[in-house]
Amino acid sequence: MYNGGTSGYDSMVEMGVNTAMASVRSMTTEQLSALLDSEDQLDALVRSLPTDREAALAQNKSLAEWNLAQKPRVENARAQVLSLYEQAQLLQKQVNALKTKFDATSSDRSLDTTASLLQVAAQEADDDAEAVARKFESGDEPVDLFMKSFKEKKILAHLRKIKSDRLIQLMREQVPSQMNNSLSLLVRKFLPTKTAVANLASLREIAGVRDPWSLYEPIFEDTREYPEYNTINVRLQSFDYPPIERFQKYVHQIAKRFHFKVVQSYAVAAQTRNSVTFKPNSTVVNNEMNYSIYDRVVCIKMVRLDGVAAPHLHLFVQLLQTHLPVGVTMIVKEHEKTDENYRYIPDILLKQKQEELKSLDDPLVRKNLGWE
Repeated sequence: MYNGGTSGYDSMVEMGVNTAMASVRSMTTEQLSALLDSEDQLDALVRSLPTDREAALAQNKSLAEWNLAQKPRVENARAQVLSLYEQAQLLQKQVNALKTKFDATSSDRSLDTTASLLQVAAQEADDDAEAVARKFESGDEPVDLFMKSFKEKKILAHLRKIKSDRLIQLMREQVPSQMNNSLSLLVRKFLPTKTAVANLASLREIAGVRDPWSLYEPIFEDTREYPEYNTINVRLQSFDYPPIERFQKYVHQIAKRFHFKVVQSYAVAAQTRNSVTFKPNSTVVNNEMNYSIYDRVVCIKMVRLDGVAAPHLHLFVQLLQTHLPVGVTMIVKEHEKTDENYRYIPDILLKQKQEELKSLDDPLVRKNLGWE
């Protein structure tokens, strides 16, 4: 419909141009030349163009014809919309019915209960399948019936098992999300806002600068003195070699963690012992057993940069006693010169010669030898 706007004006101009072109196309060359030379003919051609009223009538007629042509299409679309609307209403009723049924079921049973029931049902189906298999093994059921029944029950058991596992997985995934939502709500609730932070900053500025030492208790110097040790020996003894060897490594590591300096770790020659048991109320030997005692020594020298107090040694020994293996004996003592001599195997021949030299100091021996 013509409305007198820009689009109507353009359509009218286009219609006039089309009408003028239709008139000009039918003219010959002489008529066109005469038309260009004569203003009267040009005016007559312009007057013959359709007016606004005629253009509006023509446009309305074309629009009416187009609208009538679109009527079947509109009616068809309207029928489709009505059909879809009826289907949507039907689906809505079904959804509402299912939701009501779901709400009634969920109010009676929780997700945990449903998962438990699914697990029980899966186990029952599996048990039924095993019962069918036992019947077939005992010969109470034919092959065809066994194949059909066993297959159905196994499929049912697997389906219930899959549903149960999937439900449990979904429940586990929901728990962290709910916890995250709760934590985010708590954080938003209790965290201060930007305005509160700005107010706190202004209050801090108003309070002024304070000495941090005035906010805490004064420092008191500890005048107590503890004894210090220079070098100690950790001696380990056992009837078996592997545990004492492993525990020696442990002592070495713990000493380093206490910042003790390990001077050396060495093994001492094993000692052979003999044990004898007698028969009751007699001196007759019942059993005789020879065994060896293995010995390891860890020589530790404490670092004395600032002085190592006795409490450190106490903690060190207590830790070793706590982890002491069964059958291992530990002796902690201050290092002496005899400990250094203990680690070496004595030379019997040398000792004999030393005894002989000592015996020469005896006056009777010297007199018998004719030295006096």
